Amino acid sequence: MTFYNNKFYKKDLENTLDNIVDVNKLFHKKILITGATGLIGSTLVESLLKLNELENAAIEIFALGRSKERLEQRFSTNLKNIHFIVQDVSNPINSDITVDIVIHAASNANPKAYSDDPIGTIKGNVHATLNLLDYCKQKSVEQFIFISSGEVYGELPREKVPFTEEMAGYINSLEVRSCYMLSKKMSENICISYSHQYGLITKIVRLSHVFGANYTSKDTRASASFFVEALEGNDIILRSLGNHLRSYVYISDAASGILSVVTVGEPMEAYNVTNTSNTVTLADFAKTIGQSAGVSVRFDISESVDPASVTPISFAVLSDEKLRLKNWQPQITVKTGIERIIDILREEEKKL
Repeated sequence: MTFYNNKFYKKDLENTLDNIVDVNKLFHKKILITGATGLIGSTLVESLLKLNELENAAIEIFALGRSKERLEQRFSTNLKNIHFIVQDVSNPINSDITVDIVIHAASNANPKAYSDDPIGTIKGNVHATLNLLDYCKQKSVEQFIFISSGEVYGELPREKVPFTEEMAGYINSLEVRSCYMLSKKMSENICISYSHQYGLITKIVRLSHVFGANYTSKDTRASASFFVEALEGNDIILRSLGNHLRSYVYISDAASGILSVVTVGEPMEAYNVTNTSNTVTLADFAKTIGQSAGVSVRFDISESVDPASVTPISFAVLSDEKLRLKNWQPQITVKTGIERIIDILREEEKKL
């Protein structure tokens, strides 16, 4: 499904472009985005498409994914304006294409998969990062942006909230669920090591909890399932007390933050991309969706849940100060973001 011509989604893309620091530094670049059909990757691709459309930026866009069919389906309104690369980045990169910038947004980000396929999760992070950096070294790519996660902070005490980029907490390596956190953390060090050893410019983005309308059907994160239920007119069911505290970032802010790291971020540095003021519990996030969609939120914690798919982290509140000091400013509140998602998805329903 593509939202590119959805009037509400268009506004999101325009907001993204307005919020990129020194956006002209992207003009005339060749940019490759992995995980191009995912929540993050597809928004980045379409933001660059919109930049070309509105500003004649002459950016050459390369969208990489494992399925040509999904790529063509996701970007069906822009097939002539994107180069598709069909590739599993867990394997060595076999493309002869030379680009200026690589944004590595491909990753297994579904909690259920951490328990069902932990080895695949690890390979999808570590092997892919190694393969892409080998490609960057061979092709003399200008810079490599690794999309990491706020989960790399692990467990930190409440008094450390919000988490700044130099902090590091406890991650239990004997828990299967840690496959995601540890492989992301290892991949960050791989980036730093390539910069140190080969002189590549690498930058790291640590995303907080991202929410947006273009989640995929494979997305098992709670926030995605809440929207699915609410838009079908069903009550939202919480399988826990929902007292995990999180900082959320709306997808248009996430995209502008990532692209601002490209334009003004420093090499060998990590930047949180979040909106610290969007700090709410999972239960309150669900209640806001319920209020906006006109459904109720109920608790059902009797159902057993696979502990390997549940995060042990009670607090995941990230500081946005470091990127703000680069003049990036997140714009969208949790409530406004939720209302936008509902508007986008309801607009799509009218077309069916």
